[in-house]
Amino acid sequence: MSEETMTSPSESPRVAVIGGGVMGGTIITAIRVAGWPVEGIAVAEKDRDRAGALEEAHGIHASESIGEAVDGAEVIVIAVKPQDADSALAQIAPAYKPGALVITVAAGLPTSFYESRLPEGAPVVRCMPNTPAIVARGATAIAAGSHASSQHLGIAESMLRATGLVVTVAEEDLDAVTAVSGSGPAYFYAVVEALTEAGVAHGLDRTLATQLAAQTFVGAAQLLMESGDTPQTLRRRVSSPGGTTIAALDAMEHAGLQGVVSAGANAAAARSKELAQELGD
Repeated sequence: MSEETMTSPSESPRVAVIGGGVMGGTIITAIRVAGWPVEGIAVAEKDRDRAGALEEAHGIHASESIGEAVDGAEVIVIAVKPQDADSALAQIAPAYKPGALVITVAAGLPTSFYESRLPEGAPVVRCMPNTPAIVARGATAIAAGSHASSQHLGIAESMLRATGLVVTVAEEDLDAVTAVSGSGPAYFYAVVEALTEAGVAHGLDRTLATQLAAQTFVGAAQLLMESGDTPQTLRRRVSSPGGTTIAALDAMEHAGLQGVVSAGANAAAARSKELAQELGD
């Protein structure tokens, strides 16, 4: 199928998902929600339990063979660990259909890594999703490789739309995206843990403290997304002079909150760059 005709799931481009783990399974769910028919989806997964669960959940065909799954595919989604990408590409290349779009969700590896291991001219779109995609509340950034067009980006976006927010960025920005949204859920969980412990220290039941902290962050995030206001504006609205909130924020500022968050994001971005160097060699 040519690029011009690969525009909607109703035209049923055959999709092969390489790797049936958490993210691979999430993408399969997303494209089923987007309208892809079961007969147009195959998955390559070595773990028979995971493969069987995907077959049962979605009615798709699962194979241990990457070559078998990729044969005839017009879209190939690589959802393996970064250290397994080279081996997967070695098996994809001989069965690659000319012009097939390759979408990768492996962290750190640039599109050039895939382009150099696939036949000349293969269009590659690199994605940086995060784990809330599992519950359709993810944040995913996509970037085009040197042979991928805006239409290829459109196909990737249509496949991932059901996982949550999808934005297009330059590939050079993906390390920063990794630092903010890719690794970001773990920062949230760490803060919820800390706030929960604070609640317990002040006498709250642990389960209740966790529920209150989590729902507070969920609600605050929803308000931020829907109000159109900046985080600074919303923060000021709940920070009455002489009140409890301003006292807490002042204490956090003096404890170095901004520096702590910046240090974490900087470390994540640096590690993303290091992964590309380590695995690309």
